[in-house]
Amino acid sequence: MRKLSLIFPMAGQGARFGYRFKPFLDVDGQSFIEAAVAPFRSFVGEIRRIHFIVTAEQDREHDVRIRLARMFEGLPFDVTLLAAPTEGPAETLLACLDAHETDGPILVCDCDHAVEVEGLIAATRRNDLAGAMPTWSLDGDSLNSWGVAAVRGDGRIEAIAEKRRPDRGEKFRGVIGCYYFADGGAVRRAIREHHLIYLSDVVAEWLVQGLPVLSIPVTHGRFFGDPARLARVAAAAE
Repeated sequence: MRKLSLIFPMAGQGARFGYRFKPFLDVDGQSFIEAAVAPFRSFVGEIRRIHFIVTAEQDREHDVRIRLARMFEGLPFDVTLLAAPTEGPAETLLACLDAHETDGPILVCDCDHAVEVEGLIAATRRNDLAGAMPTWSLDGDSLNSWGVAAVRGDGRIEAIAEKRRPDRGEKFRGVIGCYYFADGGAVRRAIREHHLIYLSDVVAEWLVQGLPVLSIPVTHGRFFGDPARLARVAAAAE
């Protein structure tokens, strides 16, 4: 079994939090990034390396590498420094994949949620999938907060869109910002050749090719990607 590269892009500008460095904000007494990594600690034996991505400016202003070394002592990790902000998440990921020549299985996750990952990790052990994504019920939630996947009865994703329902499909679920791709090298080539912006664009490219991408339903998680969601997490902890 090939081990995963677990990747956390953290180079966003944090506009919804007043342009503060979001990964080091506090949720329930720990930083966002500590909370996001925590569900994966039980599966560290299946992770080759954890990659964090920030800009060089963020590293200088927030001592990112020093603080991460304290938070994740004993875990295999490195930090990819971007010279400047990128045009989107796909380009940010590409910089990391190129820097480390990562061609094996990759798992790319945002740092603003902590969800159950057992089903996702189980999907990474399969040999019949090109990718997989944890998904969440959209009941009562605004589509503006989600990527949206159309999911078939067998669990395979048939279409995906950002902040709206795809043009086809009958059952729709929210895409949690966590993407498994079985072939990091193929992701590198797709981003570069097609000038992709979002990771959902990579998924859409896989679907065009007829490659199997699985929805992993998740029912337990904490989401703290904006002040309102963070306030709900804090209220639930009281």
